[in-house]
Amino acid sequence: MNRIGIDVGGTFTDIVMVDDRSGTIWSAKVPTTPADRVVGAMHGFHKILQLSGKASHEVGFIGHGTTMATNMIVEGKGAKTALITTTGFRDILEIRRVSRHDRADLYDLQFENPKPLVERRWRLEINERLRPDGSVETPLDMAALRLLAQKLQESDIEAIAICYLHSYVNPDHEQQTLDELRRLLPDRFITASFQVNPEMQEYERTSTTVMNAMLGPVCGRYIHRFDQQLRQAGFAGELLFMQSNGGLASPAVVAAKPIVLLESGPAGGVSAAVRTSQQARLPGVLLGDMGGTTFDVSLIRDARPEIRTSGLLHTHAVRAPTIDIDSIGAGGGSIAWIDHGGGVHIGPNSAGADPGPACYGRGGKRPTVTDCNLLLGYVDPDSFLGGEFKLDVQAAQAAVQEHLAQPLGMTVLEAAWTVRVVANALMAQAMRLMTVERGFDPRELVYMCYGGAGPVHAIDLATELEIKEVIVPPLPGLFSAFGMIVADRLFDGQTAIETELESIEPSRILSLCDDLRAQALASFGAGYDPADVQCVFRADCRYTGQPAAISVDIESDQPGKQGDTVLVQQIRRGFEASHKRMWNFIKPDQPVVLVNLRVQATIQSGWRGVVHQAVANAVASPTVAPARTRQVYIDGCMRALPTYQRTQLLPDSIIEGPAIIEEPSSCIIFKAGQTARVDAIGNLRIAL
Repeated sequence: MNRIGIDVGGTFTDIVMVDDRSGTIWSAKVPTTPADRVVGAMHGFHKILQLSGKASHEVGFIGHGTTMATNMIVEGKGAKTALITTTGFRDILEIRRVSRHDRADLYDLQFENPKPLVERRWRLEINERLRPDGSVETPLDMAALRLLAQKLQESDIEAIAICYLHSYVNPDHEQQTLDELRRLLPDRFITASFQVNPEMQEYERTSTTVMNAMLGPVCGRYIHRFDQQLRQAGFAGELLFMQSNGGLASPAVVAAKPIVLLESGPAGGVSAAVRTSQQARLPGVLLGDMGGTTFDVSLIRDARPEIRTSGLLHTHAVRAPTIDIDSIGAGGGSIAWIDHGGGVHIGPNSAGADPGPACYGRGGKRPTVTDCNLLLGYVDPDSFLGGEFKLDVQAAQAAVQEHLAQPLGMTVLEAAWTVRVVANALMAQAMRLMTVERGFDPRELVYMCYGGAGPVHAIDLATELEIKEVIVPPLPGLFSAFGMIVADRLFDGQTAIETELESIEPSRILSLCDDLRAQALASFGAGYDPADVQCVFRADCRYTGQPAAISVDIESDQPGKQGDTVLVQQIRRGFEASHKRMWNFIKPDQPVVLVNLRVQATIQSGWRGVVHQAVANAVASPTVAPARTRQVYIDGCMRALPTYQRTQLLPDSIIEGPAIIEEPSSCIIFKAGQTARVDAIGNLRIAL
């Protein structure tokens, strides 16, 4: 079977195809089309078919990831949405949390809130009330609901979010509202909090449900149009979408719950890194994905990514199982600028795909990180994207001269180097936040870099954090697209408990785990054997009085088989071990609250092969000859470094620094005393 992975990024759309039987890999990059992303995705689909010589009916699988959902929330381009909530709670989206931990900067006296996700006139109240135990205090007013439905019918509202008080305990009122509105308003996207985030804390649950509603119509149209155009082009295989948890799901699942797409693009790269770490047997890996718009950092331990269940997007709370990825605006297309005090800044504004960096020759006039790396020799104008995309050195030089060098009183090279140093500092700080501030020592990890610009900065970043080894996986510039091919189908489910751990009957925990397993099986459909579904259960716990919970593994896919008492003790031990690592203390005499139970169910469906990039005439030898030399700015001057082609390196090839290793999607430059070798599965490993 032929598999295709498509990653629609902010600047480029990446496409990778693999032939399961032969292991042959094809790859391509095409510009993203922000006005209509389906156009760019279909262009990439046709281009990869042309490169491979395959017909569309020969493709059996397409995995698709996109940054579309995140961009819509940040840019405020989601569907016009109404919120229906319990009387007295319409303003919760503005009240938020009194502690104001959702501020981008707690000490910014000029901070301004983004606009509420829903206009106040479309935050609608209805008489109903549940008590904290789920019992009914005030029945749902169905007559009032029908009047609200009539008002919405006459409006331009596209999506409706339903979020009632304490519905995570008893969803009956939300279910009744959902059923009635779908009957009365069949053309609107309608979603309820018990489907999206059945968890306590009204603000977070409401914010998450509203985001799901905002994304629903737009993502639904995209999914439908993309699927339709693929079918018209002759594709008859399976189409799945990458979720923010690093697993794939069907179009129907994603269309109903588009909030799972918020980290869809970056999650593909982490999924590919998980597979690579399994094959290379790496216990701890720090990941750095530097694309055109952002630099994304994440962490893998024992071939499993760190998962978070809540976060902030543009200061709005969102709760959904998501790979723990920190992003900063320091991608290749991030614009460099000078403030009034003469300080150099990178981003957050990006040149994007249109017009792109100045060196793209598409009308961009502002200097970017890519322009500076081009002038410093870290990007080659002739071999960029395999030579298909020639870069304009003079345009980059003019942009840096006008906007950086002249105002700073520097040469063009000095200004470009200053931008690179600032970008490195920003990225190194993001890496420290992912490791040191979470209780991990970066010196005990290896650094895996990908994204088109990831390897270009990798050696500097690893040196800054005292990391001893850098790994460049195959296809680094298209790694997220490759992740769509190797990822498995995955389902995340949860149920709220909010009970002291020692007082809950273990049999109740087991019963809830069985219910979660049943939800997972139903999500995957009838086409799979239940025996093939692997479940990992987790418990969200906190000490009484604490506001935030820590999620810990229940170390069995069949909780309870080791005994009820052992199950409860195991959960407490896991919680205290994580609490000790994160906060450096535990409270043995303090009761532990079991907040939620979660399940992550997996069906192994991804490709398990190994990428071989070397061509037939490649030579495995410690004395591989360089293809040419290239000028690079090192130690304050331009130096000619031997340049090797990665496609000429077989496993066990060794290259001594200083040197450059190029490939179509990226390149890496390492220094004297550093050694690069190719391991058995095709990774480039540089010892520092």
